[in-house]
Amino acid sequence: MDFQSSCHQWTQSQLLSYVLNGASRYQNVDDMAAEFSNQFKSLSHLMQMDEKALCSIKGIGPTKAKQIMAVLALHRAWNAPQDLPQTIKKSGDAMPHFYALQALSHEEFHVLYLNRAHVPLTCQQLFKGGITGTVTDVRVVMKKALQWGATAMIVAHNHPSGALYPSENDKRMTKKLVSAAKTLDLTVLDHLIVTRSGYFSFSDQGLM
Repeated sequence: MDFQSSCHQWTQSQLLSYVLNGASRYQNVDDMAAEFSNQFKSLSHLMQMDEKALCSIKGIGPTKAKQIMAVLALHRAWNAPQDLPQTIKKSGDAMPHFYALQALSHEEFHVLYLNRAHVPLTCQQLFKGGITGTVTDVRVVMKKALQWGATAMIVAHNHPSGALYPSENDKRMTKKLVSAAKTLDLTVLDHLIVTRSGYFSFSDQGLM
């Protein structure tokens, strides 16, 4: 049996066992894998955890937690889209630039800056907050646009709660961004709210 075919036959418990590799003197690897599976019901749940949460499992120390986080980072890198759209024509073209927001357990605010032809120049993580929100400084968003020579932008933030619809604060912030951009002859094309299950587009819903 070759390596690839054997991989497909490994159970989730076996895969966890290989990652954990029995390094604990407090608990055998099968018991540790069972507790691991019990605490983290799905991969999406696990990907929201940090090293501190992993270390709460008996037998997992800082080194092992870092190894697990490294495996998760590889998973994100391997599953990230490799061929991003060259020109942004719709919300679906922009979304691949914001996939990193899906797995976060805290809120972040990212901006995709575009040139006149709506070709991406850069995607920047500008603000980081807590579980329930993040503070967005309009001046910083516009300053970065000028630094990159952008003429348009698409902003995005995530909802760790999974709520797909914008809050009143989200709507107010979008209006502030659109208004500030207009004074500088810039355009905010869309505001995306990203969750693990999908995304909400202000533009698609006629809210821009």
